[in-house]
Amino acid sequence: MKTTVTGTSLAVSGLSASTAYNFNVTAKDAAGNVSSASNIVNVTTLSASISYCNSSASTAREYINRVQLGSINNLSGNNNGYGNYTIQSTSLPTGSTASITITPGWNGMSANEAYCVWIDFNHDGNFGSNELVFSKSKTKSSSVSGSFIIPSAAAAGATRMRVSMKYNGFPTACEMFTNGEVEDYTVNVTNGTLVKNANETDDDSVAVSKEEVSSLSFKLYPNPVKDGTLYFSGIESNASYKIFTLTGQQIANGNTNNNTINVETLPSGIYIIKISDNTTVGTKRFIKE
Repeated sequence: MKTTVTGTSLAVSGLSASTAYNFNVTAKDAAGNVSSASNIVNVTTLSASISYCNSSASTAREYINRVQLGSINNLSGNNNGYGNYTIQSTSLPTGSTASITITPGWNGMSANEAYCVWIDFNHDGNFGSNELVFSKSKTKSSSVSGSFIIPSAAAAGATRMRVSMKYNGFPTACEMFTNGEVEDYTVNVTNGTLVKNANETDDDSVAVSKEEVSSLSFKLYPNPVKDGTLYFSGIESNASYKIFTLTGQQIANGNTNNNTINVETLPSGIYIIKISDNTTVGTKRFIKE
């Protein structure tokens, strides 16, 4: 397909579902001089059978200005509440660590923005709580960044990533809210091998990357946690725990005290907690606000 446009953007239609495409661009000036072709951008379209919930907001005060993840580096500007950029994709191997950076834009003074990013790892058309890969509590920072591990059990192929920014509070995946913006992208999950952090043991790396196969079933609440105390049910009163960042770094450990632990000193972010209760082990994610 070859198309000529007079502006700097192009909406591409008529593409096949679950198909890889390559794009490049040449420029032509008024005198007829044609530039060399740009670098090739690889994109993969989503499956046509999956339908996702809607989410958008008002951008009268703020909007998502840029998203960077792998080969995605999209200076999107104001999309009036929602930007569909699923034509843009990046490949992420299972077991690998990915880093994302989100840059807000403001129509006037900076404001407190909170961020959440989901990836539909099981391709079911929903963004589950265990598919929340990044969050950042409200901040006026000029950009926010974080890292996360692609689960070893993630289904291979193209799937959707949702990036949401909301004024003054965490957004949910399917929310229509007042101030902020939402953008969707495509992530192509490929089969890979878990690369361990230099400080990880074999046991720790499995606990972080394979939470879905843990044998201990327990509950933790509140999630997100604000006042610093996490409560547990379904475990013994003196079970041991370890807390990891999403990059696999252990940052805390100890024993639960009457089915509670204090996480007040943890910075805001997403963490994985590993609970060992006699011979069984389980892991869950939680958000510290």
